[in-house]
Amino acid sequence: MVDFGLQIEPAYGFTYEEVLELGLACSGHGFQSVWMSDHFMQDPNNAERNCMDCWTLMSALAAEVKDIRLGSLVTCVTYRNPAVLAKIAATVDLISGGRLDFGIGAGWNEAEHNAYGIRFPSPGERVDRLFEAIEIIRRLWTEPKATFQGKHYSVTDAVSAPKPVQRPYPPILVGGSKPRMLRAIARYADIVNMGSGQSPQSYAENLGKLEAVCAEEGRDFNRIRKTHLMTFVVAKSADELEEVVGRAAAHAGVTPDQFRANRGFSFIGTATEAVDVIKQYNDAGVSQFMARFPYGEERRSMRLFADDVMPRVR
Repeated sequence: MVDFGLQIEPAYGFTYEEVLELGLACSGHGFQSVWMSDHFMQDPNNAERNCMDCWTLMSALAAEVKDIRLGSLVTCVTYRNPAVLAKIAATVDLISGGRLDFGIGAGWNEAEHNAYGIRFPSPGERVDRLFEAIEIIRRLWTEPKATFQGKHYSVTDAVSAPKPVQRPYPPILVGGSKPRMLRAIARYADIVNMGSGQSPQSYAENLGKLEAVCAEEGRDFNRIRKTHLMTFVVAKSADELEEVVGRAAAHAGVTPDQFRANRGFSFIGTATEAVDVIKQYNDAGVSQFMARFPYGEERRSMRLFADDVMPRVR
């Protein structure tokens, strides 16, 4: 059984009306959730391209889209004080009636930090901050008053009222696959997303590592939901696929050949081929996909998934 969510990159240039339309369309196409990346900008050389704030956008969708879950994939620990982030997330969970999945990671975009005057710590410090931040956030969500003294963050009798609707708190998704991130996942996560740069083979290998860490932490590995983020450039036929690649390349400002060459772990192919790939990840342990589509191709791609992909993998 595979569930599907729609992942939206606000930095692609979306208007709010476009995001709202996609959110409202999700359930009709069989998508159970919508996920937002957490960025402030994509291309510093393109000052006119929209990039709406992740949490403000989710708050708006929570009020208007009633029948799907909402998630951050993933919010960056260095962008917001964790106590403030706990209040923001609790508010979104309240507005949504308990439909928030709280995704958090250590962060990676140095250019974004520099542009916004946010210090970009070393990888080790960012992971340290992640551990401390989750401790603070969980305490604020579950304790009348939270106190925590860490190396990087501290709170004293901090109050978060109201508490989240979900008890004991919204499911926590931790993104990452390196050794210390696997430790954070085993210790804190209800959901894991190892990032888009994972083949089915590497995903399965990392799940094996995570299972071993879970045993060390006394966590039930099977209680952690395994998810995967993947960009799908998909069409019914090879001829239609060439047209889709051409449009996606034009939006990215590259040639179709360059677009294909820089695909990374994106999937480019027909619906039938997409089914085969999804089954490989499912066999590796993935039970939920966050599907990202090229900008402007979302509605067409969602219909194609609903008609030709989802029925064949569920």
